[in-house]
Amino acid sequence: MQMKKILLSLFTVILITTSVFADKIKFTVSAPNVVELGEQFRLTYSLNKKGKSIKLPALDGFRVLMGPSTSSNMSTQIINGKVTSNSSYSYTYVLLAEKEGKFNIKPAIISVGNETKTSNTLSIEVVKVNKNPHNSGSNQTNNSSSNQKITENNLFVKVKLDRKSVYMGEHIVATIKVYTRLTIAGFGDSKFPSFDGFLSQEVPTPGQITLERENINGTIYNTGIIRKLILFPQHTGEITIDPFELEVIIRQAKAKRRNGFFDDFFDNYQDIRVPRRSKPIKIRVKDFPSNKPANFDGAVGNFKLTTTIDKDSVKANDAITMRVKVAGNGNLKLIKPLEFNFPADFEVYDPKTSQNLKNSEAGMTGSTTFEYLIIPRHGGEYEIPAVDFCFFDPKARIFRTRSTKKFTIKVAKGEGDGSGTIISSFSKEKVKFLGKDIRFIKTNDFSPQLKGEVFFGTTNFYLTYTIPFFLFILAFVFNRKRIRENADTAKLKNKRANRVAMKRLKVASGSLKAKQKEQFYNEILKAIWGYTSDKLSLPLENLNKENITEILLSKGVEQELNDEFLSILDTCEFAQYSPSSGSSEMDELYQKSMDTITKLEKNIK
Repeated sequence: MQMKKILLSLFTVILITTSVFADKIKFTVSAPNVVELGEQFRLTYSLNKKGKSIKLPALDGFRVLMGPSTSSNMSTQIINGKVTSNSSYSYTYVLLAEKEGKFNIKPAIISVGNETKTSNTLSIEVVKVNKNPHNSGSNQTNNSSSNQKITENNLFVKVKLDRKSVYMGEHIVATIKVYTRLTIAGFGDSKFPSFDGFLSQEVPTPGQITLERENINGTIYNTGIIRKLILFPQHTGEITIDPFELEVIIRQAKAKRRNGFFDDFFDNYQDIRVPRRSKPIKIRVKDFPSNKPANFDGAVGNFKLTTTIDKDSVKANDAITMRVKVAGNGNLKLIKPLEFNFPADFEVYDPKTSQNLKNSEAGMTGSTTFEYLIIPRHGGEYEIPAVDFCFFDPKARIFRTRSTKKFTIKVAKGEGDGSGTIISSFSKEKVKFLGKDIRFIKTNDFSPQLKGEVFFGTTNFYLTYTIPFFLFILAFVFNRKRIRENADTAKLKNKRANRVAMKRLKVASGSLKAKQKEQFYNEILKAIWGYTSDKLSLPLENLNKENITEILLSKGVEQELNDEFLSILDTCEFAQYSPSSGSSEMDELYQKSMDTITKLEKNIK
């Protein structure tokens, strides 16, 4: 028994040791990417294993003032029997920038056991201090003890574009940034541009804003990315991007009072809310060259086309799936399904669209796939001819064409494959029961009434006069109540909001059945925004996607329901640019809109 315990302990030690040394050795260096001439800064080497005898490269343009200062950290976790150990060792040097220019720091060398490891290289830019009055002020590290005046030159926001002249449909990267030489304590209210005239897509950025140093015309600023988007212009001409507005909370030291003995024991700082507004930006959107092909449908970028079919030999009435995949970089979200000339005996459903997209500074990359469901109704040999896909390459400034494959389908006779005429355009509506073919003579009992009976003085005679009188009184009271309610317009709109929204959804349902897709999405938007305006008693022009979330949350609407509301708006707005949606997607959107309005009716307080 004792031997088993010893073996178990030895196995645990071996397992921990193996997990510690199994990790790949990483030796990296970090420092500010830009510093001022004469500024002191830290150069830190990090290692995930214990090392010795670190050797620095030649540090041209810098003087080592102190170092290395070493520190270490180790942690071990056991989760579900899995042992994970992490360790880190750091070597920190304090350097002084002595020369102006850009310097490449070569790799350092350190020994880890019997191995020798080298770090990565690092580039540091040293700039001369800008002594212009409007740019005066110390760097971020010295702001905590100063009471520097806040100006447009040491704190501003900017919408930065990677280009200002593009073709229609060509992407633009828009980066919204804050620039500061002061100490930022946080951010307040913000108002983003509406980006009218563009299809905008978010580029993922870290949830927490981190400041990095950046050289702007010889002055070092601490910059942070607020938001990053890629924009696809939807019409030619000059488009203006509205200003971005942000409230920045600046922390500054209070002016010291005389004889303030207790001042050093308390926070002697104040937070100042400073509004900042960027400048509007104009973008020139160029039209396509004049040699535009007739089959060009607005695709812009660089794409590859792949066409596959799951089977080329089937029986009649068996389904075939054909997939057309457009992959590459460009406005993939706006590409429309290709139109094929299918044989007349093929029943073809609306293509299903699926997208796998990624947004980055390089633009929108990924793929859009169209899936066609085909059902041949007759036996025989059929051909699906090739189709050309034309797109504009903005880098080469030319139109390119990719073609699908030509497929030959062999269809054998199957069950139900007769020689009769097949209507390939059969509408898939359910057959409605209209009535019966024979209607019988009424056979129910009835009581005959004598002709010429005296009506005066009977019960029915008096009811004829009394009932209208009471109905008049009820109508008079109801009308007075209605007049009082109509006097309060806001209350009336609130009361009728759900009823009016349902009427608009009914109109959208009619557009859905008539396959009027553009009108359908417009009616859904009118129903959603109209309901919100009436229910909240707010003018429609004061509501937008930027403030509706805050308004609904203040009315007690749950976050999940709020997300459903915004999802409906995004779907409708993208519909006018995106590929044609199938009837099933429109049905889902219609039901989702009705459910969302019903839930809002119960949740809004």
